[in-house]
Formats: sequence, structure tokens, C-alpha cells
Amino acid sequence: MTNLKNYWGDPNDRPHKVEGPCLDRTLNATLMGAAAGTFYAACQLAWYPDPVTSPTTGGAVKRFTSTRATGPVSDYKAIARTISRPAFWMSAACATFASVECLAESARGKKDPWNASIGGMAAGLVAAATTKRADIMTSTALGLGLFMFALDFTGESTIHESSQMELRDKMYGILPKVHKESDDLAALKEKYPETKDL
Repeated sequence: MTNLKNYWGDPNDRPHKVEGPCLDRTLNATLMGAAAGTFYAACQLAWYPDPVTSPTTGGAVKRFTSTRATGPVSDYKAIARTISRPAFWMSAACATFASVECLAESARGKKDPWNASIGGMAAGLVAAATTKRADIMTSTALGLGLFMFALDFTGESTIHESSQMELRDKMYGILPKVHKESDDLAALKEKYPETKDL
């Protein structure tokens, strides 16, 4: 983290790095994964106009839920099922990443990108477990492990600027007490005196 302070004098919290005991980190990741999965499922439900229905006892899908309905209507059980699956799998993958990264950090005694890579591999296995295919699980684990290594290796800034300090001052710095005008603006104010107080 940086030593920069926000407007109120507190340490700047962007980007937020989750630290602390493994249980706290895992719980935070689980809740964030569940929120992301719920958001994904809600977008998926809203994207497709077809109703989401549950199969009846005979195996056929209910097309009409009442005689007054003008068309097929979604039922609550099917909507809950559609939302809970992505929420469960995303929270499971996030919890796996956080717990395995924390365990790797504890076992190795170091805080470096290799911990994120190990956690990414475990999360890739969980994320691809829905396919039930070992080849996809292996490739997803390797890909996500490599991605998490690169993401952790590059640090908190996702952009590469030649002048990082100047960029940080622009983003988080405090304006000077007295505003200094450019020479061009001063020349324009001399040319048009009615605008000198603007």
C-alpha cells in the first residue's frame, strides 16, 4: 500500500488488499464470490426473455401456470435454482482461492506471487469441476494459476506508466493552496479584461 492519505487524512484504501487471518480472508472471498455469482445469474435471467420453469412430476415442463396468464410464467423455484448455482460455484471458487493462497503463504512463510498461483490453480480446478472433465479442469487450473501469478506479480497498479509517482499525485495528490495560471491564460485575461475575475 502507499503512504498517501485521502481527504480526511486516513490512509488511501484504493486498491483494497484483504489481509488478516485465513478465516477472515476466506469469508470475505466467499461473500464476494456469492455476490458476483448472484449478479451474473440475475443478468442471465434478465438477458433471456424465455420463462424459467421447473419440470412437473411427469417430466414435462409447465407451459402455463394459470388460466388467466397470457403466456408462460417463471416460477420461484426455478428462479431460485438458476440464481443459486452460479452463486454457489463462484463462492466456492473464490473461497478455494483465498484459503489455498493463505495456506500456501503460511506453509511457505513468504508473501509472493507463487502463493496466488497455487491458489489460482486450486480455484481453476473448482471452477471447471462443473464440466466433470479432467482435461478441462487441468487446463483451467493451469491458466488461472498463470493469470493469478501475473496479476499478483504486476502489483496493485494494472497500468504501466513511466512516471508512476506523477500519476499517483494526479490521482490522489492534494491541489496546491494557491492556483497558478498558465502563461497562455494570463495573456488571454490581459487581452480580455472583462474576464480577469473568472
